Amino acid sequence: MRLVRKAKPRDSAKKAQAFAIIACTVFVVTSIAPALLADPGGLIPKSPNLVPTASRMKHGTVSVRNVGSAAAGPFKVTVECNVVGRRGGCADPPRRAVAPYEDPAFPNKLTVAVPGLAKGVVFNHKIAFWDALVWASGDYEFTVVADAGSTVGETNEGDNTGTTVMNVP
Repeated sequence: MRLVRKAKPRDSAKKAQAFAIIACTVFVVTSIAPALLADPGGLIPKSPNLVPTASRMKHGTVSVRNVGSAAAGPFKVTVECNVVGRRGGCADPPRRAVAPYEDPAFPNKLTVAVPGLAKGVVFNHKIAFWDALVWASGDYEFTVVADAGSTVGETNEGDNTGTTVMNVP
């Protein structure tokens, strides 16, 4: 009886095979995986995400950025002003100057209508009467709410509110 000895693969062949496997794995991980992780097969819906920049209210500007992956339709932004630690107490504008910013759905708040906002774009609106306001000395807190009426379906509804404090010496 004759014994047949199986030939062992050469070390260089094993190394080449291992290298090919590693190279393919590196290619998949570095080239394909990030795209799949970012949006595996288009499963993540494209949605806007409206975020106010409340600090701009210190200069009388209502500002909202769409940080989402799609355009937003029309929405409203509200601004509420209070003396820090109590309700109200902010500078009083002339009644006729406030009229364009009133909305019965949002009493005691300035309201700015935004016609829509493309992804990555910032909407800015300077309050028309801001520069004429006379502020008493003190700290004033502004609360800015983007999409105050919740009319836009967003990827994150939890970041629609921002606050800032303006100090008047």
